[in-house]
Amino acid sequence: MWLERLIELDVNRQRLLAAPEPLIAYGPPSETRPAIADAFDIIIAGGCFGLIIGATLATRYGWRALVFDRHQVGKTHRDWNISRGEIQRLAEAGLFTEAEVEACIVAEYDRGFVQFHAERCVIDAGRLWLDDVLALAVSSDQLLAQCRHKLLRDGRSQCLDQATLRRVQAEESGVTVEVTRAGRERLRFRGRLFIDTMGTLSPIARQLNPRETVSYLCPTVGTIATGFAAGSAADEVDARVGEILVTTEHAQDGRQLLWEGFAGRDNEFTTYLFHYAPVAAIERLSLLALFETYFETLPSYKRPGAGFAFQRPVFGYIPGLHHVGLGPQKRTATHRVLLLGDAASLNSPLTFCGFGSLVRNLRRITHLIDLALKGNHLDEASLRLINAYEPGVAIMAAFTRYMVADEGEDAKAVNELLNIVLEALHRLPPSARTGLFQDCMEWSDFVKLMLQMQKLHPNIWEAVPRKLGTVYASAWLLNFIEFSSFALQKRLAAMTGSFGQGLREDFYNYVNYYRYALV
Repeated sequence: MWLERLIELDVNRQRLLAAPEPLIAYGPPSETRPAIADAFDIIIAGGCFGLIIGATLATRYGWRALVFDRHQVGKTHRDWNISRGEIQRLAEAGLFTEAEVEACIVAEYDRGFVQFHAERCVIDAGRLWLDDVLALAVSSDQLLAQCRHKLLRDGRSQCLDQATLRRVQAEESGVTVEVTRAGRERLRFRGRLFIDTMGTLSPIARQLNPRETVSYLCPTVGTIATGFAAGSAADEVDARVGEILVTTEHAQDGRQLLWEGFAGRDNEFTTYLFHYAPVAAIERLSLLALFETYFETLPSYKRPGAGFAFQRPVFGYIPGLHHVGLGPQKRTATHRVLLLGDAASLNSPLTFCGFGSLVRNLRRITHLIDLALKGNHLDEASLRLINAYEPGVAIMAAFTRYMVADEGEDAKAVNELLNIVLEALHRLPPSARTGLFQDCMEWSDFVKLMLQMQKLHPNIWEAVPRKLGTVYASAWLLNFIEFSSFALQKRLAAMTGSFGQGLREDFYNYVNYYRYALV
């Protein structure tokens, strides 16, 4: 099963550069279709993040939801790490009790670190220690099983396994979704809103954004294994420490490889190997090829001990979008259709598979969906306001470009720049390092980071046009202007309480209310 899923993802990545088959049609259907099998308030494609969103909308707000997946609703091919403060958002969103949240946690670390290879680099920053960043290991199977149970328990909502999306008919009065089940049976469902959480390779995302769905991909592979050598040496496993980002060598073959390592339950240790590349370099994005490198180099990262054994693989693609212009430039909605999660790709790749972004925004997004349904704000202009876009995330997305090893570039270039970033963070308050790796960096910390980097390496800004190019360098300046404006408005709103007093149950007021983080 795992090999089939891996090959499917690996083959389908080629579709990112191909014209998608249009799945959305508008207006009444022009041909006879099968009868409607059932009707729901919300129909969600994608059984991972979509199940979390659907379970929240059903449990907290009482909406009737259908969640379907081409494989199995409630299964994914990787586990998650997150901070304790972030995981509590699941309880705040009304999805879980605090006890249910705790039941999903399989390990907790005292602290974690980031460290980059520094041979021949101008600065050796050493380890940057972090508190409460990806400090919890979460069982995705257990969390998603709880979500599925909550979705189904009152009998009003449904999950549909082995169902592949074939068509979305967006009409004025509703949306009709057609699927084939197990490749044969054709079923049609009626709803008020369709939500696409089909991930990076979503055909709907590509239909709505024919020029560029994502700017970068981060192919990620690894395993959950037991029996690594235990200890505090660099190639041994310390179960109380999380390894958040680590490089062990400079770039080779056009790839700067990065590692992650996190302990789990019962002596399990999960290791990930990944790199960043532009989508245009599709030949460098193979999961199968990266798995070959993973097995060849794993012993140099973590040394197997007595009784070493692989348990199962983990793999996937993490998307990154370079924002060119002010606000979210990607089209994340159309009439009665909304893109969320990796299908929208509005989070930074530093959130590691989008789980952190989803959890941080779950309360806001589900509340706005609830208000949109109640007020019938299901047009494109309204739905585009429901997303995970944040100006701070947009400006940090440029860091993704600096982690790409460009052709003809010095092999040490990526590590050299990353060591400068780490050294600058060493000199700043802990809030700066936490904010950077949780995609919630404050404007003042960001400015301090930039000034520290310039102080450490006066020529650092020469890398901006070289790495970003003219278009993206100009976009970065626009992102900074937007980030500055957002920070100012947020400060003024907090001082005056302008969105917190006399707030009406109005969709557009709540968009502004949540935008400035006053709840």
